Amino acid sequence: MESTNKASSSQKNGNTKIKRLVLCAIMIALATVLSIFPTIKAPLGGSITLGSMVPIMLVSFVYGPKWGIPVAVGYSVIQLLLDIAAVATWGLTPAVFVGCLIIDYILAFSVLSVCGFFTMGKTTLPRVILGTLTAGLLRYLFHIISGYLFFGAWAEEGFTPLTWAFAYNGAYMIPDIAICIVIMCALYKLLPKFKEM
Repeated sequence: MESTNKASSSQKNGNTKIKRLVLCAIMIALATVLSIFPTIKAPLGGSITLGSMVPIMLVSFVYGPKWGIPVAVGYSVIQLLLDIAAVATWGLTPAVFVGCLIIDYILAFSVLSVCGFFTMGKTTLPRVILGTLTAGLLRYLFHIISGYLFFGAWAEEGFTPLTWAFAYNGAYMIPDIAICIVIMCALYKLLPKFKEM
């Protein structure tokens, strides 16, 4: 009887894992599609989207960092692969090119998994809002660092490299973060249903 219970429990855990893997793959695909069709695209990278960060944040909120981190890293690699050809045409030195890929893509998109740390104990609306805001601002910070380190020479007249990095990246990141907060607030009550999947 005990071995039957163990087998049943093991099968249930296996099914749950498969369901989560499928849902994670769907969320990465959805985030990618939302990022491909931006509402407003900035000339040197970056765009305002219809909540392209939300599916990745959703996985992190629902399943925690254990699932959120690999999903966010996987998404960051896809974003890099989608944009690498365009970045290669900017005339960057090899060191700047690699630095840009690491900071603007791998780190900036991987940090979306931080949402998972905000709902580890309890899932409340304030925690979801704070997690969404924190993840968005951390991504913004990485774009600022990259802009300051690698693209300061491209600053427009009247800007220092740092103020240009804040202004340029803020022009698309702040609206994008606001859109994500609104969407997450709308989805908040559905989070328990996602957890059951």
